[in-house]
Amino acid sequence: MSSNTSTRPNLRYGMSAIAALALSFALGAWNVSLVRAQSDGVAAGAASASAQPDQNGAADAAQNEKNQAAQEAHDAVDSAEQALDSATQERDQLESDGASQDQIDAANESIAQARAAKEAADQAAQAADDEAGK
Repeated sequence: MSSNTSTRPNLRYGMSAIAALALSFALGAWNVSLVRAQSDGVAAGAASASAQPDQNGAADAAQNEKNQAAQEAHDAVDSAEQALDSATQERDQLESDGASQDQIDAANESIAQARAAKEAADQAAQAADDEAGK
């Protein structure tokens, strides 16, 4: 009974962490596209040779934004990996405690969601790395 009491809040916490992670990916992707649109506008507006230093400054700022987005994406991967490890440890603990099959199934569902979130984080990090490399 005590493992039932401690499992549900942990599963809810894990689901909240996964939802927050997905939201941060969405916001990060949206932010990168805004930075790209802004940097395209700055480059198109600078037509004269006297604007060259401004173009370099804007390009540096855009590159810094891309690098920051890539770093945040890698941080999200680390966070997703920790959530997956935590969900796996929770399931293993339930199995060793002899928990009910329903609890183990719920833990397995949490693992599947955490694994999907990690895969999405890996893809977002790869896309951010590719964008920062341009």
